Amino acid sequence: MQPYPIAIALSFIFLALYMVCVALHYILPESAWQMYRFWEMTLIGFTWLTSMSLLFGMLEIIIGSYYIAYTLIPLFNYFDKKYNTNIGGNTMRPLRFKPMFFAVTSFAVLTYVLCFIFDLIFPRESMTEIWTILLPGFTGLSWASFFIGLLGVIGYSVYISAVFVLIYNIFRVEKMPEMK
Repeated sequence: MQPYPIAIALSFIFLALYMVCVALHYILPESAWQMYRFWEMTLIGFTWLTSMSLLFGMLEIIIGSYYIAYTLIPLFNYFDKKYNTNIGGNTMRPLRFKPMFFAVTSFAVLTYVLCFIFDLIFPRESMTEIWTILLPGFTGLSWASFFIGLLGVIGYSVYISAVFVLIYNIFRVEKMPEMK
C-alpha cells in the first residue's frame, strides 16, 4: 500500500467531518450539538471564535492525516512483509490480523507516547480531558495513568484491527461479482 492516496483520502474524510461539525455548531443550539468539544480538545489552540482558528484547524487536520498515513502504512507494509508467506500476483489478498495488529499498535503507542510527552511539556495544551474520556482509569499525567492509558491504547488497537480486517475481508474485490 502507498501512503499518499491514504493521506489524501483521510484528509478529505476528516475535513468533511470537520466542516459538518462546524456547520452544525453554527446552525444548532450549543446544548444540542457537543461535537465541537472534540475539536477543542484535539486541535491545539482551536477556538470557534475566529476564521483564523478555523483555518488552523483545517491545517492541523491535513497534517494529522498525513501523519497517520505516513506512519501507519509503512508500519503495515513492514509487518505485512514480515508475516506474509504468500507473495505474488496483483489480486487483493485477504488481510491478516497479525500484521494489521502490529501496525496499528505500533502507530497508536507511538502517537500516545508523543502526545503524553507533549502534555508534560505543554500542560496548558494538555489532552488529559480527552484521555480521561477515551481511556478508562486514566486520571492525569502520572506514571500509573500512563501505563493504564498504554493498556487502553493496545486494547483499542486489538479492536480496530479485528474489526477492520474482518470488514475488509468480507468486502474484498475477489469475492465480489464482476461488474461490467
